[in-house]
Formats: sequence, structure tokens, C-alpha cells
Amino acid sequence: MTDYKDYLFLLEPSEDVKNQIKHYKLKACEYIGTYPGVKGTAHVSLCYIERQKPHIVTTAINSFRNKVYGMPPVKLQVDGFSFFLHGNNSATIYAAIKPTQKTDNWFALLNKQLNVKATITPHITVTKAIPVDDFYKLWPHIRSVEYKDSFVVDKLTILARETFKPNARYEIYERLDFKNQLTY
Repeated sequence: MTDYKDYLFLLEPSEDVKNQIKHYKLKACEYIGTYPGVKGTAHVSLCYIERQKPHIVTTAINSFRNKVYGMPPVKLQVDGFSFFLHGNNSATIYAAIKPTQKTDNWFALLNKQLNVKATITPHITVTKAIPVDDFYKLWPHIRSVEYKDSFVVDKLTILARETFKPNARYEIYERLDFKNQLTY
């Protein structure tokens, strides 16, 4: 069963934003110790598809490739930090992407092009699903940090890893540019 793969569709921020998020991830370790995902690269997740045959995903990508090419790049603004609570057991701290009418419409169009039904809150994860006790240690230190930045997203990145291979790492499967032009 090695023919199955998991896919992650994401947007990549600029190198400056990636480095800044890396700094915040390492700073979090000073308060809560090391945690899963501390070495992960900063990104904005769009959707996750697990346990698929590659030819199925290739067919899907071919069906929306030109729609993605037709979309314009978008400028996203990072505006401080926020969090998600996952019940009473864990929380995720993230750098917030400032919502505007333009970015909300852009994400809605992208979801439509990719046939994604779920609504997302665009964000860049700093700590993912850390125990709630660690959250309460860390949040007072990070909530007051003023972090504002911006970056232009000009491509959709699709990563893949083997589903049933222990410790499989994501590799770049394909990148699709937002060209703001329709191709036939």
C-alpha cells in the first residue's frame, strides 16, 4: 500500500516572514520547551487530502490548473497573534492574517477554484495543538508582541508524502503560479 499519498495545499510567505515566524517558534521554546512542529516551515494551509492515489490528485490538479493561473497574486498582511482553542485540552497560537474585503474575496475564489468546501481562517501557525497548560504559560508573553508584516502570495504550493511510510516527509509535488491570466 505504498501507492497512497497525503497532500497539503498551502501558500508560502516571504523569506522574511518565514524567518520571523521561526524566531517566534524558537522563542516559544524558552517558555514551554520543545514541541512538535517547532522546526516546521511557516505557511498558510489551505487544505489537506489524505490517503489518495497520485493519479486522482493529478487529475484534480489538471482540472483546476488554468483556474489558478487566472487568479491574481495577493498581498497578505500579518497583524499580530491570535489562537484557536481545541476543546479543553490544547490550543494553537498563530500569526493572524488581517482580513480585508479583497483578501476574503480572494480566498473565497481560491476555495471555489480548488473545490474546497471548508471555510478557513488564514493564518501562520506558531505552536500547533500544544497542551492547554503550555498555552497559558506562553500566551501572556506572545499576545502583547506587535508583529506586523506583509507578503505577496504568487503561487499555490502542493506538497506530498507517502501515507503509510513512517516518518515520511513532505516534498514539493507541484507549484502553480497565480498569473492573473487565463490560458487555454
